[in-house]
Amino acid sequence: MATQRTTRRIAHGALSIAFWLLATAPLAAETYVDTFETGSSQGAWTFGLPPVYPMSGGNPGRYLRVDNLDTFAPQPRCAMTSNPFTGNYRERHVVRIAVDLVTFDVDFSAAERPCTLMLVNNNATVGNTNDDWAVYYKGVDIPQEGQGWKSISFDIPAQERTLPAGWNTFQFGSGSPTPNWNVAIQDVDRVLFFYGDPEFFFIFQQWDLGLDNVLIETAPANPFDLDRDGSVGPTDLAILLGAWGTTGPGDFNGDGTVGASDLAELLGAWG
Repeated sequence: MATQRTTRRIAHGALSIAFWLLATAPLAAETYVDTFETGSSQGAWTFGLPPVYPMSGGNPGRYLRVDNLDTFAPQPRCAMTSNPFTGNYRERHVVRIAVDLVTFDVDFSAAERPCTLMLVNNNATVGNTNDDWAVYYKGVDIPQEGQGWKSISFDIPAQERTLPAGWNTFQFGSGSPTPNWNVAIQDVDRVLFFYGDPEFFFIFQQWDLGLDNVLIETAPANPFDLDRDGSVGPTDLAILLGAWGTTGPGDFNGDGTVGASDLAELLGAWG
């Protein structure tokens, strides 16, 4: 009987440890990629003209292509609707956006044009672009004709509370309000890749272009950020205290009850 009791205690302890490991293990990062393999995309990506989706030649496989695009600066962008690339980046813990681009042909040199990521806010007026505004970051140069596919990646500091270093703001029209980083990062209505510095002037050219593997990556949420606002503070404390003595939320140590040790862990992660 003693042996059986000991065996049961060991088994119970092992299960408790396994439960604790499961409860405290960080969640995996999530990545969504538009590959255009179905001949469309959830982001409804466009250069402005109706695209085609060649079956091969992408990076790899199928991709989005547009020919004879007459513009001063190509601007591939997603639809201004709810899709995997829009929404509250801080709440979603977005950490990266990336894209593969290729320039098949252009009238003359488009050298030294940065690929600029713009996170656009429509000011709650979908049909009026005159009051749209954005925060933007200039990345590496766009691919040149004959260079082939080029992968370009942007880190997204979604948890920052003020305009991060290297980021700038842009107003699309006279009706745009003063851009605000905190508003923008919590309400991204469109993702746009601008071929150049949006503050510069460019002449019109004819472009043949391709786009593939548009990616958005999110990181695991902070387990102590119970209200998912990007920081650990008074609201999270209130949630934990409201669950005191229950199974949670706020049972960080996985012992089945919200208590003093959980409170100590939350206070240790404050800020």
